[in-house]
Amino acid sequence: MGSIGHGENYVLGRNFVESVRLDGQHFLFRLQNGYTIDPRIPISPDTKIAEMGTGTGIWLLDVASQVPSTVQLSGFDISDEQFPDQSSLPDNMHLSVMDAFGEVPEKHRGKYDVVHMRLWCAVVQGGDPSALIRHATQLLKPGGYLQWEDCDPSPHHMVMKGAEVEALYSYFARIHKGFNIDHSWLANLPTHANNAGLEVVQFKMGPFSQPCVPIVTKTFLMIHIGLLDAAYRAGLPFLPPREEADNVLAAALDAVKNGGSYHCTPLTLLAQKPLSS
Repeated sequence: MGSIGHGENYVLGRNFVESVRLDGQHFLFRLQNGYTIDPRIPISPDTKIAEMGTGTGIWLLDVASQVPSTVQLSGFDISDEQFPDQSSLPDNMHLSVMDAFGEVPEKHRGKYDVVHMRLWCAVVQGGDPSALIRHATQLLKPGGYLQWEDCDPSPHHMVMKGAEVEALYSYFARIHKGFNIDHSWLANLPTHANNAGLEVVQFKMGPFSQPCVPIVTKTFLMIHIGLLDAAYRAGLPFLPPREEADNVLAAALDAVKNGGSYHCTPLTLLAQKPLSS
C-alpha cells in the first residue's frame, strides 16, 4: 500500500506503528468505497490477483476471504519487513520482494487479471508515476484490470479548518518538497494511465464520507508524525529545532480534538489493459 519505492528513498517507516496505520487505512478505504475488489471486475476460480506495495498484505488477506480458494494472490513490495509470516497466510497467497519502479521479471509479465495499488502519494518522486504505471501494465494480462485508491494532499484538495492545522500543513508542504514529493500527478492519474496504454473505466475524486472523517484524520496525522521523524533523520536544512516542530504538531492535534479539520481527498481509478488485436 504505497510501500514500494527506491528502497532507501521510502520516507515513511516500516515499524509496528506504521503497520497498524496501513491496516487501519485498508478498512478506511473499504468503508469509503463499499468494497474491497471493485464489483465490476470479474472473478473466476482461476483468477490471478497481484498487489504492488502490499505492505502488511492486509488488502490481499481481505480479498482471500471473498474469493474462491483457487484464486492466486501475489503481493509484492520492495521490503519484506512488514510481511506476515508465510505460515499464517492462506495457501493461495504468497508475498515476495519486487521493486515497482523497475522492470517486471519475465515470469510475472502478463500473468495477472487484476493489479491493485493504494496510497502511492508519499512514494512517487518528482511528480512522475510513469515507471510505476508501466510496471503495473507489464504485470497485467490483456483485458486485465488496474484498481487504484489514493489520497491527494495537494493544497486545493485538502480539507483544513483552524490556524493550527494550516500551520502544520505549511510546515509539511516544505518537507514534501525537501523529499522531492510532488502530488500534482494524482489529479491527472487518468492521463498517466492512458499514456501507459490503459483504458480508463472510471476515475472518481471527491470528499470522504462523514463516517470516514475521524479515521482519515487520525491516520493522516500519523503519516505526518512519521514524515517529521524522517525529515529530522535526513537532516533537511530548513528544519527548526525539533521542539518547535513538535509544538506545531501538538497544536494541530489539539485543534483536531476541538473541532478542527485536517485531511486529504480520496480518489479511485479503475482501468483496463486492452485486449490484443
